[in-house]
Amino acid sequence: MKPTEQRQKISADESRGNLAAVIEGIGTERFGTALAEFLRPLSGVDHCTVFQLGGDAIDVVALSSCDPRHPMTLMVEHFVNEEIWRKDPVFSKARTLLATTSRLIRLDVNDMNDRAYLKLRTLIYPQAGDGIVVCGRRDSADFCLSVVRDNPNQPFGPEATKQLSAVADTLISAIAKHVSVLAHRPNVKFALTDLSEIEKCLIARSDLRRREVEVCARIIVGLSAAGISLDLGVGEETVKTYRKRAYSRLNIGCERELLHWYVSQWSTWRGYLNAPQHSISHEPQRATKSGRSRPSH
Repeated sequence: MKPTEQRQKISADESRGNLAAVIEGIGTERFGTALAEFLRPLSGVDHCTVFQLGGDAIDVVALSSCDPRHPMTLMVEHFVNEEIWRKDPVFSKARTLLATTSRLIRLDVNDMNDRAYLKLRTLIYPQAGDGIVVCGRRDSADFCLSVVRDNPNQPFGPEATKQLSAVADTLISAIAKHVSVLAHRPNVKFALTDLSEIEKCLIARSDLRRREVEVCARIIVGLSAAGISLDLGVGEETVKTYRKRAYSRLNIGCERELLHWYVSQWSTWRGYLNAPQHSISHEPQRATKSGRSRPSH
């Protein structure tokens, strides 16, 4: 019995267990691996990639390969960043077929002889023997699950295709849920490293003056008083004065308290928590033409 056929001989209990792992992996880094581990014995998949289709772009949701040495990640980066997907006939077909019911599209790599597909064939599918794309729409969002077999293995047979078709709707729903969970999860790293994001939050959630906002934002990203002085083009003692005034307005006494205050306020500001605003002085704020308020300078 060939290796591909052996992988397809799994029990119903094992299949259900692997699917349970996919559900449990929703919203975590394990999702892509769990998806591949479910698909591998089910239909002999070597690589899988999940894409979300936008109006004029695609995003990689998850990817996994049975061989960690395989340059799959690099290939997918080429596919997305160099916009090779625009020449992929499968993605063009997916956009026309997407509807509530998930569908399977057969990818015949050997038919890619058109010169327009040359880059696609040589960069993305040099080792691919066969592929299927499962596509579906959930809550106005379009998703594609691309599964590929390498050349040494046989093409997807009727049984493998039937197995994929049977779980297509479930997988698309799991993928959509995974994306939704990630979208509503706080990105704390971004909140603590993006200066613009920090300043916007400080303006929205406090009565700090402009320079106090700028100083506090740079303290949060980790700059010292000397570093802030150089960045803002003011003296170091001036920085310390703004810092002292800001701490007084926020009723805090040190950088650690500033960090805790900011994380709490950012989470509330972005809608992740329903905590009340920190106790601070409330001086009048001046409204801009857009209707947003900002602190007086």
